[in-house]
Amino acid sequence: MEEIALSAHVPALRGGSNAWQDIVRKMIHNVSVSGPGSAPFRAYIAGRRYGDVSCTRFWSTPHKVSCSRETYANSGGAGYLLSWQLEGQAVIEQAGTSICLMPGSLAIVDGRRPMSVLFSQNVRRMVAKLPVHAVETALPALVAGRPLSFTPQGGLANMLLAYLEEIADTGSTINVHELPLLAENLCNLLRISAAHEGVDAVDSRQLRRRAIEQHLRTIAPNPDISLARAAAGLNISSRLLQKELQDMDTSFTKLITEARLSAAAAKLRASASLSVSDVAYHSGFNDISHFNHLFKRAYGMSPSAYRASAGSPAP
Repeated sequence: MEEIALSAHVPALRGGSNAWQDIVRKMIHNVSVSGPGSAPFRAYIAGRRYGDVSCTRFWSTPHKVSCSRETYANSGGAGYLLSWQLEGQAVIEQAGTSICLMPGSLAIVDGRRPMSVLFSQNVRRMVAKLPVHAVETALPALVAGRPLSFTPQGGLANMLLAYLEEIADTGSTINVHELPLLAENLCNLLRISAAHEGVDAVDSRQLRRRAIEQHLRTIAPNPDISLARAAAGLNISSRLLQKELQDMDTSFTKLITEARLSAAAAKLRASASLSVSDVAYHSGFNDISHFNHLFKRAYGMSPSAYRASAGSPAP
């Protein structure tokens, strides 16, 4: 794992948003950037990244960024994104929630979920990517899937901003291997600051379990998924994931199988162009006989009969 540190200007050129997209993807998150029509785009960014911790400060002219849902192909590559508005405003949309972020306020969004951010004017802000486990431990309310936003006050605001500046500082004496520790401290400060502003940060086992179920459903179509890879995507140990599943009176194999069967049933109902074998493979099964056996046991009929009963003719 190597450190990435950079300071870059995007000059006032048409199509400059393409260069900006490449930089943002490298330093923060896998996003798509759309520029402000025919107007030249300009931007500046500086920061550093090490593994799943990064922080940048940037200035830019108007533009829009968006991203889609994380899939099993890039599972674990995203984290939570902390945005601190310094100048201008940003409109963040995720999970049916719209946040207009003004100077002095921050928002925390789940980078694994679809979202968009519109900058209708010149903006200056700081953006950090933080590990999922550290953020959800500090702010379990985020597990529900909706972004949080609040305005830190007084000394807490100064401390939070100082941590962000230190993580982003390419000339910092802090060793990159110490960045995860700084990120954990930052998350603890976020918890305290959120509580001071009345933001619900109470731990909830139900929310945590929902996050596990959602993650397993997302990665279920990958036939090569394992308990270890699933745990890595959640940023927890395999042992902890196994214990959580036991406490939920289920298992990794059972949840993955249920998710695959549910996905297969949906494909059978929706598509007449896929053969039963294609449905099985696309849902994560690599053994057709095993799939047929499991499907009949779960739904009381063969996949072909299920498709016929749903009114979708066989291809």
